[in-house]
Amino acid sequence: MDSLGTWPRPVPTDDRDFDVQVMRRLRTASGDDGAPDRPSLGERLSMSLLLVVPVLTALVVVLLWQQWSRSGSVLFLALAAAVLVVTALWWTARLRRAFTTAQGRLGARLANVVDHGVGVVRAVTLEPVAEDAGAAGNTSGDAPGTAAGDAARSGGRVRARLELSVTPVRGDRFSTSVEALYDAEAALLLEAGSHGPVRFLRDDPEGTTVIDTRLSEEQVAQIYRGAALN
Repeated sequence: MDSLGTWPRPVPTDDRDFDVQVMRRLRTASGDDGAPDRPSLGERLSMSLLLVVPVLTALVVVLLWQQWSRSGSVLFLALAAAVLVVTALWWTARLRRAFTTAQGRLGARLANVVDHGVGVVRAVTLEPVAEDAGAAGNTSGDAPGTAAGDAARSGGRVRARLELSVTPVRGDRFSTSVEALYDAEAALLLEAGSHGPVRFLRDDPEGTTVIDTRLSEEQVAQIYRGAALN
């Protein structure tokens, strides 16, 4: 495969079904050592401080305000301002650290749930949708005048069923089928040998494979390299 992602990009679709499956897997995902991937006691205490410290700061500021109201001393206002500034700086730094930790943890868990690979089309069936939905399915390479060709000329959309051979970045090659919606003219470019990046759940690759449309060119290149090295 000299070029990357040679099949046309499908029409963007709602991926919530796949995302829901991912979230279900993440709830039971384990770490690389097989143990449940749960935050440590220190991490939980750190997260608690994000809530506790602002509350304590508010109480301190109220007390200092009351002292200023009674005495009129600017010192109490200065102390209140200092407490607010220090708390804001600490809270911002702690929140950034918490997000960084959460992203790292999520990335590690996703690696045990979602995997990628390169799918190669072995067979493709096109079926017009919308106003052409009643037409019968046709294989790729249909000549103009067939249902798919008519859809292409009329600017319609086509549902493509692709029989794929998938080489994952990790694991064994497998075969599966996926469905995707294409602009009809683009769908006519699909043929045996077309290929591109796919993603799937590691515990059920044959049943959960979808065409990945969320990747940058650099990520696509990484997937191709990983699949080639597998």
